[in-house]
Amino acid sequence: VAVKSLEQLMEVFKIGEANKSVGSTKMNDRSSRSHAILKIILERKTTFNPKDDDHDDKENAGGSNAASDLVIKTTSTLNLVDLAGSESVRHTGASGMQKKEGGMINQSLLTLSKVLMSLGQKNPGHINYRDSKLTRILKPSLSGNARMAVICCISPSGKYVEE
Repeated sequence: VAVKSLEQLMEVFKIGEANKSVGSTKMNDRSSRSHAILKIILERKTTFNPKDDDHDDKENAGGSNAASDLVIKTTSTLNLVDLAGSESVRHTGASGMQKKEGGMINQSLLTLSKVLMSLGQKNPGHINYRDSKLTRILKPSLSGNARMAVICCISPSGKYVEE
């Protein structure tokens, strides 16, 4: 979805948040049943006319488009990822579909941790991003010249140490 303002971006964010799958477990009244990714792509176009030895920031304004103009496009991507937490069936009391969802969440988190551990090694060799839909989607942000920050919300309870 293309947006032109912060207000439009926040509206898209609210729609995504409303569509997020949540459920109740013994551990949490409002437990995420899936991961959520908000991918923001910023594009900036700068037009440079070598004849005038002048350049303008015509950020998508559609200014001069002479054949001699040079347009430089810069693209940045920001992924905001809300990962569903790992789940132990004995703590959540999950059964049926909720148990299956928990297993899929745990599998994707395990794959993500394997990828991150491999990226942290000096000579990682082959990194298998294909084992999870999550790591396939995030591959461009995890590799190359991308920068990443991880913020974790962790229960301080000793009961969930192995989680």
